[in-house]
Amino acid sequence: MKVTKIMLLGAALGMLVTGVTHAAEQNFKVVMNAYDTSIPELKVEGVTVNNIRAFNVLNEPEALVVRKGDSVKVTVENKSPISEGFTIDEYGIKETIKAGETKVISFVADKVGAFTIWCQLHPKNIHLPGSLNVIE
Repeated sequence: MKVTKIMLLGAALGMLVTGVTHAAEQNFKVVMNAYDTSIPELKVEGVTVNNIRAFNVLNEPEALVVRKGDSVKVTVENKSPISEGFTIDEYGIKETIKAGETKVISFVADKVGAFTIWCQLHPKNIHLPGSLNVIE
């Protein structure tokens, strides 16, 4: 009994010293919001431009931060009036979320780094990218 307690205490102390921890489960909710702005007239440096329309889609929140080894579950809600993409190339994630749809994307964060979350369906200047940041 005494030997077992000493062995367990030694194992626990060893885990603390070496920094071994159990992976956590991280849950995020990302909302894709579309911002459609019309500007009837704009004057810039003596030039007048009429009927400007700006349309951007933004993932909110823009950045997700997890630790290496974490199980990650991202619930993506698309509030844009059209289908949007949710892609993280380095993790092989390439999803299409229809207008008004909610989709759950799960993966294990097994690569350290900063990875772009982007929409594979539209030009990059329309869908503002987000990021997945995986730390040690």
